[in-house]
Amino acid sequence: MPSPEETTAATREFLAEHPEAEDALVALLERDADDDPWTFAEVDLDSGRFGELVSRDLAVTVEDGYRLQHPDSIRAALETAAAAEVEKSPQNETGSDDSKSTEFSDLTVRFDLTRGNLHTRLALAGTLFAVIAARLVGAPDVFRDGHVVSPGNDTYFFRYWQERLAARADGIFDVGLFADMGGAASTRPLSHALNWWLTVLLGGPDAAPFVAAWLPVAAAVCLGYVVYRLSLLLTGDVRVALASVLFYALAPSNVVYTTVGFLDHQSHQYLWLGLIVFALTALAVDVPRRARDANLELKTAAYAHARAPKSWVIAAGLAVAVGASAHLWGGSPLTFIPVAIVVGLRVPLDIRHSSSPMYGNTPLVGGLTVGAGLAVAAHLTLGWHETIAAVTPLLVAGGALVVVAGGDLWRRSSRSASQFILAELVVVVGGLLVYRILRPSDIARFQVRASDLFFREGVTETASLFSPDFAVVLGPLFQLGLGFYLGIVVLAAMSWVVVRRYEPGWLVLVCFAWYYMLLAAIQVRFAGQLAIFIAPFAGIGLLYLLAAIDISRPVDILRPASATEMVSSLSRSQRPRDESGSFLNRDSDADTEYDTTTLQIPDGMRLRGYLIATVALVLLFNLLLVPPLVGQTTHEPAQFAAAQTIDTHADSVDRDYPANFVLSRWDDNRMYNYFVSGQSQNYRYAQQNHEQFLAAEDPDVWYDQFQGRVGYVVITDRENAPPANNTYKTLYEGYGIGTNDTVATSHYQLLTTDSGVRTFAVVPGALVRVNGPNGDRVTATTSVSISDETHEYSRSATLANGTASIRVAYPGEYTVGNQTVNVTEEAVRAGNQTVIRQS
Repeated sequence: MPSPEETTAATREFLAEHPEAEDALVALLERDADDDPWTFAEVDLDSGRFGELVSRDLAVTVEDGYRLQHPDSIRAALETAAAAEVEKSPQNETGSDDSKSTEFSDLTVRFDLTRGNLHTRLALAGTLFAVIAARLVGAPDVFRDGHVVSPGNDTYFFRYWQERLAARADGIFDVGLFADMGGAASTRPLSHALNWWLTVLLGGPDAAPFVAAWLPVAAAVCLGYVVYRLSLLLTGDVRVALASVLFYALAPSNVVYTTVGFLDHQSHQYLWLGLIVFALTALAVDVPRRARDANLELKTAAYAHARAPKSWVIAAGLAVAVGASAHLWGGSPLTFIPVAIVVGLRVPLDIRHSSSPMYGNTPLVGGLTVGAGLAVAAHLTLGWHETIAAVTPLLVAGGALVVVAGGDLWRRSSRSASQFILAELVVVVGGLLVYRILRPSDIARFQVRASDLFFREGVTETASLFSPDFAVVLGPLFQLGLGFYLGIVVLAAMSWVVVRRYEPGWLVLVCFAWYYMLLAAIQVRFAGQLAIFIAPFAGIGLLYLLAAIDISRPVDILRPASATEMVSSLSRSQRPRDESGSFLNRDSDADTEYDTTTLQIPDGMRLRGYLIATVALVLLFNLLLVPPLVGQTTHEPAQFAAAQTIDTHADSVDRDYPANFVLSRWDDNRMYNYFVSGQSQNYRYAQQNHEQFLAAEDPDVWYDQFQGRVGYVVITDRENAPPANNTYKTLYEGYGIGTNDTVATSHYQLLTTDSGVRTFAVVPGALVRVNGPNGDRVTATTSVSISDETHEYSRSATLANGTASIRVAYPGEYTVGNQTVNVTEEAVRAGNQTVIRQS
C-alpha cells in the first residue's frame, strides 16, 4: 500500500501526462466522498486512462467496485496543480530550478535578513539597534581610562578563567585545552570554553577586554533576531514580531544581564535557550502547517513531517542547543524541565485532535536524544560539569520516548487525552521514586544545587518578582516594564486557546512563559529569561491596543474558534468546505485584506505621529527603568579609583598575591582583586570575614590574622551603621588616625578617601621605642594630610620597666615629648624599630 506522499506524487505524474483528465478526477473525488464503492461506468475516463489510474495505485479494487487510495493526497495534488498553473503565468515564471529543494529553501528564508520590503528591513534593523542601545546605557561606567570595568561581581570570575585559558591556548584548534580546563570545567564549562575560544580567535589574551565588553551585546542582538523569527513563525505578522523585539530589547531585567561588559553565563544561556525554544516551535508548527497547506488530515501531515528533511535539519539544531545548554551554567537541569512539560502536553494534544504522536514527535525525540548524547559525551570525555547536568537531558529524552510511544498506543484505544495526562503524572512520580532509590547521590546533589539557587540569602536577585516590597503587582513593572501587563493578558488567553485548539507551536511558548514566570516568582533573577518569552505576547497585546484606538491595522490572532476547528479529528473530505473560522486556514480570515507579512507605514503624518507617540508611551517605563537598574550593577568611579590606587601602591612596594589581597564587601571583592592581582576566582574569604572585621572593637587585633593573607582593606559607606565603637567607625569615620572621637590605629594606613570609599594598606607599622621613668605616658604625634586637610595622628603608650613601644602606621617626623624622630616609609613597611631616650 503506497504512502500518502507516494499517492500525491503518483497523482502529479498522472496529471502531468494527462492534464485533460483533471476534471474527471475532481468529479471522481466528489463521488468517492459518498463513502460508497463506484464502478467504471460512473467514471468519465476511457479504459486506457482508467487502467493507468488503477496501475498507479490511485484507485483500488474493493468488494463492490473501486475506491480512491488516499483521497486527501489526491486532492492535495490537484490543488497543487491548480496553483502551479498560476505560477506558470509570465509574470510568475521563475524557471524549473525554483521548484527544487522546497523544504530547504523554506527553512533558509526564515533566517533571510533581506526578506521583506525596505520598511520591514529598516524596522528590523531599528529594533536590533534598540537592543544594542539599551545595553550601552552603562558604557561610560564600563569603559574607563583604557580599562573595561565590568558590572557586577561574578563577571570577574568569568574574566579570570577567560584570560587564563586564553593564555594557555595554542590557537583556536587547541582541542586538548577543552579537556584540560581545570576548575573551569566544574559548573559552567561551555561558557568558559566559548569565552576563551572567541578571545583566541579575535587576537589572544590582549583581546580579552574587548571580548568581555562586546560578547554580551553581540549575543543579545542574536537573541533579538531569534525573538523576531519566533514571533513571526507563530503569528505571521511582522508588526507583532517587531514589537516583540522592542519589548525584549528594553526589558530592564534582561538588559542588566546582557549589558556591555557583563561577561557571565547569562549571555550564552539566554541565546541557547532561545534557540531551543525556536527549534521546538519550528518542529511543532510544521504539522498544522502541512495540514493546512496540503489540505491533509493531521495524522497524514504528521507522517509527512517525520519524513521531511527540513524536520531533521531543525532536529539537528535542537540537538546542538540541548547539548550546549547542559554545560552552560550550574543550574542547567532547570532548562530541561519546560522541555519535558512541552512533550508531556504535546502528546495529549495530538491524541485529542487525532494526530499521530509518534510521527508528529519523531524529529523532536530524535533531537532530544542526540542532544542528550552530546551532553553525556562532553561529561565523560572532557570531564565537563557534574553528573546531574548530563543526566537531566538524558532523563528528559528517555521520558519523551516513553511518552510518545505510550501516546501512540493510547491514541488507538478509546481512552481520552485527559486520562493520558493522569497516566503521565503517575509514571513521572513513579519514575522519580525509582530514580531516587537507584541514584540517591544524584538526588542529594539536586537538592544541594536547588538550595544554592533558591535559598541563598543576602543577594538582591534572590527576591521575588512579585515581592510585597513593591506591592506585589509593581515588581514586574520595574523588572519587565509595561510589556508584562500587556503580555500576561494575552498569555492567559493563549493558554485557553491551546487547551481548545490544536496549536502545538503556541503550546511551546505558553509552557516556557508560565515556567519562567513561576521561577521569577521565586527569584527575580529568572525575570531575564521571562523577558524573552513574554515579549511575543506583549507584542500581540500592543497590536491589539493600537488597533482598538484605530492607529494600526487589525490583528487577528486570538479570535474564537469555529465549529470546524473543534472537530479536527475529522478528515478534510468529511468537513464542510467553508472553514472561514479555522485557525489552520488563515487565507480566509477576516483580516486577509491586510498584508501583515511586511511593514506598511500608515498614511498621513498625524496618524504616524499618534502611532509613534503611543508606542513610546507604552515603552516609557522601560526607557526610564533601564538606566537605574543597570546602574545598580556598575561600579562607582571611586571604587575603580580605589582599585587603581591599590594596584599602584602594590607595585611600588613589590607586593604580590596573596600579600596584595583586597578585603572588601563580598559583592565587590572580585572587582578589586581582578584589577590588583588578577586573582578573582572567588570571594569566599571576604564573605566570611569582612562583616566580622567591621564589627570588631579593635581592628589592630585582626592584624595577626591578616598577615600574609590581606594586604589592603576597602570600606564603603553603610546606611544604618551601628553607633557602637567598632572597626567600621574607627576606619571609615576616623580614617584610622583618631578623628571624629575615634582611636588611632597602628596597622592601617589610609591611601585614599573619595565619595564614600576608604582605602587602607595593611602595614606592620614602625616601632618607636621610648626609654624613660616607669609610669610615664608618652605620645608620638605627627601630621597626616587627608583630602587636602591636615590632621593630627597620635599614638600613646605607658612606660613599663623603663621602656614603652609605640607602633605607628604613617611615615613622617614624630614628636615624642621634647624630642623628634623621623620614621621612614621603609620602616613602616618593614616594621623597623627606632629608639628614643628621654632626658
